[in-house]
Amino acid sequence: METKLLNNFFSKTKKSFIRVFICFCLLAGVSNNLFSQVLATQRTIKFPVWVLIEPEPSCVEDLDESKNGALTFAITHMRTSVPFILEGLIYGWNFTYTPSDKMRKVEEYFEYTPISEIKLGDKNISFSQLKADESRFSCWVAYERTDQQYALRQHWNSVKFPKIAGTGSGSIRDGDNGIHDAYAEAILKAVREYVQGFTKNKPKEISGTVLLENYPLLSVQSGRYVAKLELLVNISRIVPYSSF
Repeated sequence: METKLLNNFFSKTKKSFIRVFICFCLLAGVSNNLFSQVLATQRTIKFPVWVLIEPEPSCVEDLDESKNGALTFAITHMRTSVPFILEGLIYGWNFTYTPSDKMRKVEEYFEYTPISEIKLGDKNISFSQLKADESRFSCWVAYERTDQQYALRQHWNSVKFPKIAGTGSGSIRDGDNGIHDAYAEAILKAVREYVQGFTKNKPKEISGTVLLENYPLLSVQSGRYVAKLELLVNISRIVPYSSF
């Protein structure tokens, strides 16, 4: 149903696309503290998103209107980005981090994976207030958390998990992969800063979970996606080196 709504919305406006660059962003200017309180206490998650049309020469995407290029690109972007954000807000991501160690000739390694996936066709996702003008499409995304999902967030609320924050970037030419790169770098920087000095000796590996405490802020700067994240972190495992 929601996918059909998006299809109808974009099909009505596809004629305005010839050469466009489309960027999916969370709307700025709304208090993150307010959002954080809503996330922590309300069963329904609701946040604004937009699809920007910005024909910059350095990052314009050539689209064939006869093949519904703009329509396909926009819907594909929505299908991947909205569930990706919801996964971080509801379940969080597991991560594994290996700090670099020049003396041991160990390179830094970081990986994160969703704890549970959310699909765009999820019956609990809804879209409203869809609008279009010359510069952007915008809408509100709402997600009704199940009892289990709400209880999970209450668990995070019940324990004083440390708050961490990070900023990362990724190339807009990489599309959704560029957004994921921005998120990955933001999470890495937040985790890296937190674990520095966490133990007396540099660990071999650290594993844990991070949860988006606030809605992420995503923008475009100089041809790159820039993601600013505020997270809660739970360190579950620290593996020390057995010997120097």
